[in-house]
Amino acid sequence: MAISWDLIKTEYITDSSASYRKLAKKYGVNATNIAKKAGKEGWVEQRKQFTRKTQAKTLEKISQQEANRAAKVQSVADKLLLQIEAMVDRPEPLDEKAIRTLTAAVKDLKEIQSIRSALDRQEQEARIANLRKQADKSDDNKEPIRVVLGDELSEYSR
Repeated sequence: MAISWDLIKTEYITDSSASYRKLAKKYGVNATNIAKKAGKEGWVEQRKQFTRKTQAKTLEKISQQEANRAAKVQSVADKLLLQIEAMVDRPEPLDEKAIRTLTAAVKDLKEIQSIRSALDRQEQEARIANLRKQADKSDDNKEPIRVVLGDELSEYSR
């Protein structure tokens, strides 16, 4: 039976819980062979890149959802304000109870929005800091490139 290296590689890169041993057991391949192939093809770095991209996309999606939610809250607040404005502009006497109810609803919406946006900002800042740490770690692990010139150096310097 042929070894499905593409399948093993894909699972390793996309599943952070997948280890060489687990994959070896699952696919009936020697873990050392998997480690050698992974090292030769740079699977660890590909896994890190996949994780960073996934996290970035997740943050973007969450950010978009929060922006949509904030826009909806703002839209509701605008509608409530329009209702209050319409009540104030009417020639008949004001319904104070209705105005108080609508005003309280606007106040509650504003409070909810300010509390939630502060928490969102803190959460986003923490996630961004974590992503930066991970990126710095992966940069730290890179070894410097060495260029070694042998005896041929004198031949090229003429």
